[in-house]
Amino acid sequence: MTTADNAVASGDDVQAVRRWVRLSCTEPGTHLPALAEIAADLRLPPAVVRSALEQLAAEGMVTLFEGYRLYSVGTTTPTERAYRLLRTAVHRSYEPGERFMTRFDISQRFGIGGKEAAAAVRQLIAEGLLTGPRGQYVNAFSPHQQRRRVKQLRERASQLRREALELMRTAWEIEQELPAGGDAQET
Repeated sequence: MTTADNAVASGDDVQAVRRWVRLSCTEPGTHLPALAEIAADLRLPPAVVRSALEQLAAEGMVTLFEGYRLYSVGTTTPTERAYRLLRTAVHRSYEPGERFMTRFDISQRFGIGGKEAAAAVRQLIAEGLLTGPRGQYVNAFSPHQQRRRVKQLRERASQLRREALELMRTAWEIEQELPAGGDAQET
């Protein structure tokens, strides 16, 4: 390991990486691109980006994994992410009694693995949202499920409002850093 690998990100570097993550990856569980790509976008050394991401992992903003894709947004596991995506699809796009996607269709549409898709479908069957031997159909929603669905949708709306406010704040900060004189284009 070289001394360059031991770089420590400054507070400004951590803020830059935090802002990049918020603007680029809003869905929990989304894997971040390679460190070199993030470093190129931010014009920072990869070791500094790694240090900043480690600090963000300590805060819980990103999660550190072993393997090829080291970081993902938030602390959502791939199975939890698949479950959220499928639950949202059931509520937004399907009526009770309608045939649901196959695991292959789920993998293709959402870009998730077969194991995660199967685990998410099992969880939706256990909750009663899907029915059939392999969860092929959307079940009729009970009043309890409808109330829970309303609560979840309101919580998601509140979360999206907070996220939108944060993005607006970040956009305003970026605008403040721009030079005065409007949107003059270079020729």
